[in-house]
Amino acid sequence: MGPTKAFISHEALRHNFNLVRQAVGPTRVMAVVKADAYGHGAVEVAQTLIRAGADWLGVAFPEEGIELRQAGITAPILVFGAHLPEYIGLHREYNLDLTLTSFEQLEFIEKEITRPLRVHLKFDTGMHRVGFFAGDLPRLVQRLLKLPLVDVCGIYSHLSSADDDADYTAMQISAFRDIRSAILHSTNWQPIFHIANSAALMLSAESRFDMVRPGIMLYGHPPAPAFPLTWNLKQVMQIESRITLIKTLAAGKAVSYNQRYITKGPTKIAIVPAGYADGFNRLFTNSGQVLIQGILHPVIGTVCMDQIVILLENDREYEIGEAVVISGRQGDQVRSITQLAAELKTIPYEITCRIARRVTREHVR
Repeated sequence: MGPTKAFISHEALRHNFNLVRQAVGPTRVMAVVKADAYGHGAVEVAQTLIRAGADWLGVAFPEEGIELRQAGITAPILVFGAHLPEYIGLHREYNLDLTLTSFEQLEFIEKEITRPLRVHLKFDTGMHRVGFFAGDLPRLVQRLLKLPLVDVCGIYSHLSSADDDADYTAMQISAFRDIRSAILHSTNWQPIFHIANSAALMLSAESRFDMVRPGIMLYGHPPAPAFPLTWNLKQVMQIESRITLIKTLAAGKAVSYNQRYITKGPTKIAIVPAGYADGFNRLFTNSGQVLIQGILHPVIGTVCMDQIVILLENDREYEIGEAVVISGRQGDQVRSITQLAAELKTIPYEITCRIARRVTREHVR
């Protein structure tokens, strides 16, 4: 692998988890480690979070849960997605909790179930993506009560706007509370009720119910750059590369593809082996910044697949192999992933999830 690396601080990861645990007390915590733990390395992150006290793990697809099982992780794992019948056998084989979202899924289970199956029922309280509606509840309960091999161990929903719309979030929480009441009055199930994501658990104690599902906050970021963050989160991932070439160009020289930067005078530049194939977005053409020697240096010219060009200070000395911080701390300066997201008009999730596999993850314990 190349010299661009992502350093994963497990001290910061534990710190962020402990903030959640202190806030929610005995309420269960499901640590969300889908998408390779948002690009941080699912197995290593999950192992640390389980040791820190996480009760459950959340993943998007069965394959993600299987990877954790094959690494020896035995904690309960909920699979949020992949709602096709052919995946149900994998849930049983690897002891993964299934998300049941439709009557089509249920029909398959009714025909094929021969062994116990743990399920969480997902309800649509306003996200309007997947899940049963509240009006489906009587028919759903009636059919599930006829399936003794199906263990309804969880009921959940998902908040669509917890980071920016308190009223809509309150409506969803109220709808979920009504579903909870109806289930407790019509069955003898004792499921875990959960709806709170990172934004909700930071802003609303009412959202916490029996379990919370922190995701992005575990990795040290707010759900969106404008989120009113009051928690002392620590960024878990630091992205670094190194200078591989230094050269001086004369005035009037075009830098990188398509001549998008023309030197105005004698110009010292550095080549850094990190490009859009590593997750450094091409939108940072002539606008990105990196830290070298604790000082912000601009990216000039078009961001390439494998390289970027950095404008150096003509009167400063630099060395081949010198560290370049793409995101993280160097000296007194910080270039956070949340800052990168704001500049790209996106969210921190996208930044970390796009750090490519060829960027080596080094887990600092």
